[in-house]
Amino acid sequence: MKQRLVMLALAAGCIVLAVAGALVYLGQDRKAPEITVEDTEISYTEGGDYEELLEGVTAEDNIDGDLTDQVFVDKIIQTGEDTGIVYYGVMDKHHNVGTARRTITYHLSEDGDEAVTEQTEEAEEADGEEEEAAGQEQASQTEPKEEETLQPDGARPALALTATETTIAVGTVFDPMSVVKDAVDDVDTKDSLYQRISANGTYDTNVPGTYTIQYFVTDSSGNTSDPQNFTLKVQ
Repeated sequence: MKQRLVMLALAAGCIVLAVAGALVYLGQDRKAPEITVEDTEISYTEGGDYEELLEGVTAEDNIDGDLTDQVFVDKIIQTGEDTGIVYYGVMDKHHNVGTARRTITYHLSEDGDEAVTEQTEEAEEADGEEEEAAGQEQASQTEPKEEETLQPDGARPALALTATETTIAVGTVFDPMSVVKDAVDDVDTKDSLYQRISANGTYDTNVPGTYTIQYFVTDSSGNTSDPQNFTLKVQ
């Protein structure tokens, strides 16, 4: 009889612990804060102050409330001759990360324009000297391979990543779009395609582990690129 009572007590204790654990888990804040970006035209010059990029950007968290002053510019990518995309991030007290992006008008700085011109002139001069020195031997030499240009697969768009995997520390902010290298289509512009890139997969940068994120892009006609898997390691 006593043994049965002991067994019942142990079972009841396990149930209580399980319920308590479930309540603690459910009570944790797992919702990322939301960033809202106003649909206003923003112009940015390379090397300029990020403050102007934060105009019209707000953030709200279900527990921490207004986090607008915590929003930061993660990076800026030039997507065209005069266009770019700025990526925003914000983290709440429970390390949940919210992200957003905005298309902007992007201008190179005057120093950047001069540097590009100088580099082009130097490259052309170097190419001329190499051709003259090589002479007839040039035909027998192996020319360096140029980096392959990403091309659409017929009517389907194509997507390229900067790498197939990366490793970050626990608690580090990870922007899924940071590993996108390029996207092309036979009709849609790069800027349009960047708005249609999908990164599917569940990951938690606060929990160590190996996560798989699948990337693909869909054009305006509904054609999709071949999916590409990216491995995110959190240590």
